[in-house]
Amino acid sequence: MQQVLVLADDLTGALEVGAKFAARCLPVRVATRPSVPAGNHQRESVLVIDTETRHVSPEEAGSCVLELSCAGRDAGFRFVYKKTDSTLRGNITSEISALAEAFPNSPVLYVPAYPKMGRTVRAGVLYVEGIPVAETSFATDELNPVRESHIPSLLSEMCNKPVFSATVAELGTSPEAGIYVCDCETDRDLEAAAESFVRLTCPFHIAAGPAGFADALARFIAPRQTAPVRLPKLRRVLIVNGSRSEVSIRQIQYARAHNFAAASGDEIVVSGDASGWVILDESGSDAGPMDFARRVARTVRGVLGQIEFEGLVVFGGDTAYAIVESLGKPDLHPIAEALEGVPVSAVCRKAAGLKGDGFFYLISKAGGFGAVDVLCQMNTKLKIG
Repeated sequence: MQQVLVLADDLTGALEVGAKFAARCLPVRVATRPSVPAGNHQRESVLVIDTETRHVSPEEAGSCVLELSCAGRDAGFRFVYKKTDSTLRGNITSEISALAEAFPNSPVLYVPAYPKMGRTVRAGVLYVEGIPVAETSFATDELNPVRESHIPSLLSEMCNKPVFSATVAELGTSPEAGIYVCDCETDRDLEAAAESFVRLTCPFHIAAGPAGFADALARFIAPRQTAPVRLPKLRRVLIVNGSRSEVSIRQIQYARAHNFAAASGDEIVVSGDASGWVILDESGSDAGPMDFARRVARTVRGVLGQIEFEGLVVFGGDTAYAIVESLGKPDLHPIAEALEGVPVSAVCRKAAGLKGDGFFYLISKAGGFGAVDVLCQMNTKLKIG
């Protein structure tokens, strides 16, 4: 059994990476309680831990990643993957530095590109749709403003190990210890970087990057796929937008213009038996981001306790985590992606304290991801009839 430990700093990222491995028919568990089982005997091929370190201090984030990375090393995981935000938000420098510290004799390969989402890296600079990330709207992110586009410069601020900018062709078979920021502009580049990484001869395989590189790695780790993964068909779905990203706001506006039902009020008033796909958009709230997420979570928890929605679509990592926390932090089991960057995960109803038997499905999306018609595309993929 292949053993992969993934550390993600928020829930949407954790579920997104988990879905990449699950799509290759690997058993995956996403845990929101940050601990690694002692010994290498868990049932899953892939353990993804949501560390929830996006908004904590750099020191706290680094300490958490160091502890979990060392635990993963001692438990015998073959691969350790640090999932990072595709726009460099969060404590990327302290967390990658901690990863390198946990494996002092191993190179760390950092592949920040995600071409399918418009994120490319050239000469160490991250571009979003062709614009350096620090010149986009991510520079004014409410909680994690991005000030630097040149990744080696960003990492060098804190990392004790040397930081190299490299093309895929320059990745050696046995590179010296350090952090390698790999240029990638196409999916083919990602695949070539993944192949070089898997073939390294060092005893540990340590990498970092967004879900795009995780997808490429999953294809090399599990090249054989027994059967296509089947997604659930859902009639009743509650949609919650907890993101203030312009991308998510436009997506909600588009869906409303195309006949999605709208919930209203603090109590999420829905009509009839809540059949269909119902939108709750709270992006206009003037509450602080974390207070807002917890308030929405309390309301959603109350509604899920009364109405047996089959699925819940959530925009925004903080809101998704607050909702899962309100459900008692049950384990989540990614199935696959409905769309690129839109994972579908199963949650045991009993474990989440919800009515009914079987599973409830969480469909999550980071706030800054997706086409304007993303909800219409989800509806086509997942709705019955």
